[in-house]
Amino acid sequence: MDKKTIMLIFFCIAAVVLAGCISQTPLPAPVTTAIPTAPVTIVPVDAQTCTTNADCVPAQCCHPTSCARQDAKPVCTDIMCTMSCEGPLDCGAGSCGCTNGRCSVIQVRPTTLSVVTKTSVTLTASPQRYSPIMSSTPGIGITVDANGFDADRSRFVWNATHGKFFTWGPLNYTVTDVGNPVTNHGEKLYWSFTQKPASILEPVVITVTATDDKTGRMMGSANVVLVWEGDNAVMLKDIR
Repeated sequence: MDKKTIMLIFFCIAAVVLAGCISQTPLPAPVTTAIPTAPVTIVPVDAQTCTTNADCVPAQCCHPTSCARQDAKPVCTDIMCTMSCEGPLDCGAGSCGCTNGRCSVIQVRPTTLSVVTKTSVTLTASPQRYSPIMSSTPGIGITVDANGFDADRSRFVWNATHGKFFTWGPLNYTVTDVGNPVTNHGEKLYWSFTQKPASILEPVVITVTATDDKTGRMMGSANVVLVWEGDNAVMLKDIR
């Protein structure tokens, strides 16, 4: 065998070995695991008949859109559902119930919260000192302010531990004895007395209480406290 033939055989062997070294082994194909999804369920008409709400359940596994009887509910084991609110029953939007003998979706009605407004009664009284011998006023005038409610739709009850209430207006400036207690809609009244107190150590407490005419709810209450100055005059001590 000549030298050229030997060299040719050597190069062929080297080429075969080199081709084997640089060839790549094919990578295995990725394994894909299928996640079970809920089947689309069409509820037959006869599977919707019911007698009570307890007979009815969601007709689909994920994001149910209709309801069916208990014995027609789907098998939902090993089913993956998305964590989103999509159907009329999701996230408390509705429930399954029996309406006219058929299982159906009952929508939840929105709840309206009633807001209770804080209310109160404020009293203003003058003059600071009063005696029946004064001619400038028929008594201590007491004005009512209704805070947070309509005085015209409320009933105001006036009580005094001594004395009486009077009205006195700009129409004819006639003083009218209206007694004790008195009920009105918060109009201004005057307090006075004609009899001496049993004890000048006991203050006169005037209380005005307002209640709603329809509901009877108390809207507020306030007091005027008068102390005796002798037995023929009073001084305004406190309003609370």
